[in-house]
Amino acid sequence: MKKTALLIVSLCCLLPMWAPAAENPLMRVSAEAEVRVKPDRAAITFGLFEKTDNLRQGTERLNTTAAQVNHYLHTRGIEDRFIQTDNLQILPVYTLQTAYGKNGVRTESEKLQYQISQTFTVTLDDPSQYEDVLYALLDMGINRIENISFYSTQIRQHRDQARRLAVQYAREKAALLAEAADIRLGKIVDISENALPAYPSARFMTSNISQNIVQPDLPADIEQTPATGMIPVKAAVTLTYKIK
Repeated sequence: MKKTALLIVSLCCLLPMWAPAAENPLMRVSAEAEVRVKPDRAAITFGLFEKTDNLRQGTERLNTTAAQVNHYLHTRGIEDRFIQTDNLQILPVYTLQTAYGKNGVRTESEKLQYQISQTFTVTLDDPSQYEDVLYALLDMGINRIENISFYSTQIRQHRDQARRLAVQYAREKAALLAEAADIRLGKIVDISENALPAYPSARFMTSNISQNIVQPDLPADIEQTPATGMIPVKAAVTLTYKIK
């Protein structure tokens, strides 16, 4: 028994000497890059809205204006696939009206009206034309501008360029920090892409019409901007190095 106990104690004392060496420490470095590209598409979402007592007459007026809009867009050479028309929407609205007779008796009645609306989206392959198209639509009787967006159809290539730059900046940053800290970097053992917030939308108001610039339903790999200037395309990465 004594020999067995002594053997166990000896093994316990030797175990720390057999434990594996600690892993190399790690250093993580993050960097962000941005490239700016010129938009090659403009999308305008606009609509007609009317509140009327006579449903038939109101619908006819909207249909007449819609036909004029479609004719105008076709005369500009815009293909049907770039013109999207939503279904006509009709909403009955009941308004409580109060009247007083000569004898001072108060009477109330409900008045039925209809809100009629229709929405269109037109995509231009030349963003510089959007102002001409917008003003022409307003002259035709369009009374609601909902979305104006500018985007690039080549966003994938531009985003890949931003990713390459982000990796380059991260490597340069890691080298600088290692030199300043007097450490030696080993291999990159992990790389990850960081999520960035979407480009902010913009809103503006005019004296006679409310206009909201928002992001329409575009492909997931499309970047937008509320201005006709350059579109910022960003990428951010994190590199993980072993320290020798």
